[in-house]
Amino acid sequence: MTRLRRIGRTVALFAAILISISAMTTGCAGGKIAAIGGRVAVKAVARGVPTDAPFFKKALRLGADTLVGEALALKGGTKQGDQPGLYGGSRNSSSCATGKLVRFLKDPAHRQKAAEWARVQGVDVGEIARFVERLTPVVLRNDTLVRNHDYKKGKAVGFDALLQAGIAVLVDAYGKPAVQCSCGNPLGAFKADVGSADVQFEGMNAKWKTYDQEKIVKVRPVVEERPVSFYELVDLEGKATGLERPAGTDGAQDEPLPVDPGAESVESEVPAVTGMPAEEATRILEDHGFDVETNATGETNATGETAATGDAASESATPGTVLEQSPAAGQRLTKGSVVTLVVAPEGAPSATATASLSPEPSPSDGSADAQTGTPATGANGTGSPADGGDGAGTTESPWTGDATAGGAEEADRR
Repeated sequence: MTRLRRIGRTVALFAAILISISAMTTGCAGGKIAAIGGRVAVKAVARGVPTDAPFFKKALRLGADTLVGEALALKGGTKQGDQPGLYGGSRNSSSCATGKLVRFLKDPAHRQKAAEWARVQGVDVGEIARFVERLTPVVLRNDTLVRNHDYKKGKAVGFDALLQAGIAVLVDAYGKPAVQCSCGNPLGAFKADVGSADVQFEGMNAKWKTYDQEKIVKVRPVVEERPVSFYELVDLEGKATGLERPAGTDGAQDEPLPVDPGAESVESEVPAVTGMPAEEATRILEDHGFDVETNATGETNATGETAATGDAASESATPGTVLEQSPAAGQRLTKGSVVTLVVAPEGAPSATATASLSPEPSPSDGSADAQTGTPATGANGTGSPADGGDGAGTTESPWTGDATAGGAEEADRR
């Protein structure tokens, strides 16, 4: 009997372990990350379809999604938040009613919902209005991975989601989607790699015709030290030009761009990357469509040119940081053009060390021999007297120290 009870306890323990493992590797609908074999469960959210329990009801009309053409989408992958052509917009309509959003959250009847909304955004409830003022309305041009949040039982419940292209969002000062306009849901960053997304289409969120796994993107925010000043948007009204939208504006201050930033052969402005770590600078330039060539100071590149910059700048810079860029920031280049970075080398020698490596003086007429200290006796360097003597004597070569017959050997050489 004792042995049977022992076996029973072992079986029960094993079953509990299996249940625990199952709970960790499966996710509830619209809930936690479910990672199986390196894949992350992602819930599809179609354009115009509300999530299970949105923060705001559709009747509030906080925002409207837009139909975008399949051909407009960029190639998939991770994109910098300020990349030209990443988002779209229109000059004739506002895709997000930010005023309604703020008024709803400030209503005492929605105090708990506002607290959860603010918690997800990382701000205090009293800072909501100021936070929203800094957001910029745009329209997704690619199916985009985010961390979405429904509101259930007084709590913000996060779930990984794929928002369909055409969904209107508010982006923060760093280019990251922060609010889904139609429902007011707060958005966060998708943490996993793009390739790990296991997109699940369920219910009203049936697979849309334009879905292409190769065009899924996730947005990487720009660094906090360099918030976005303006966005280069694709004009969703189908015009050949683009839109330049200042960050924190609703579209009323848009200025036309000379070209469509979403076109394959379009020119893009070279961003300023001087002073950044080379790895970060390279990533930003590549996200803007440029190829990057990196040279340390003193190195010779493929064209035979030597990278050089001011000694003071090179010596004082942190190793691995960009000292110079060519072409300079602000110039417009066709995507695919090369931008060259001059980088402070690792372990760059100090000024004192450089001085100690200066070359030895070369021998010259009337000076001491560099090798032996023997003074030169003739203008021709062969031991012949300067007044035209026959040079029959011998001398040591200033370069090798070898004894040579001044007359016979000199005659042979002539």
